[in-house]
Amino acid sequence: MVVGAVAVVLVLIGAAVMIGPALPRSLGFARRRVQAGPGAPRRPARNAPAELHPTTVRALSVTARLMAMLKEHGMDRHAAAMRLAGKRLQTDEASGIQAMRQVLRHLRGVRLDDDSDHRIFQGLVGQLQKALDERAEQLELLPN
Repeated sequence: MVVGAVAVVLVLIGAAVMIGPALPRSLGFARRRVQAGPGAPRRPARNAPAELHPTTVRALSVTARLMAMLKEHGMDRHAAAMRLAGKRLQTDEASGIQAMRQVLRHLRGVRLDDDSDHRIFQGLVGQLQKALDERAEQLELLPN
């Protein structure tokens, strides 16, 4: 009896090892389906963003770092403006570049209390401006 139980457990463990990483995903998928119910309407899948140009990706990366720094210093309105401009940059590069430049004009007057943070902030603003200028030139947009 004990030998049979051990044999069954070993077979189940062997099957789990063979299935590998797909096992948790398949169990998670089944769990979500059970929770939603068979007749429940499905949520629309989020569309993956279109393939972005590497310069745009670099600008969005710098934007994320600037937003984090602004939030850290309590400048949530500036961070929100950057987030909106970043979203526009992801969907429509030309208008996103214009929106981001508008936000950068407002950021030029921002002064952080800590000198080292302010130097980092100014460096990030410069990096973002450079990436935006590069992408505008690639898209043959006239600079403001």
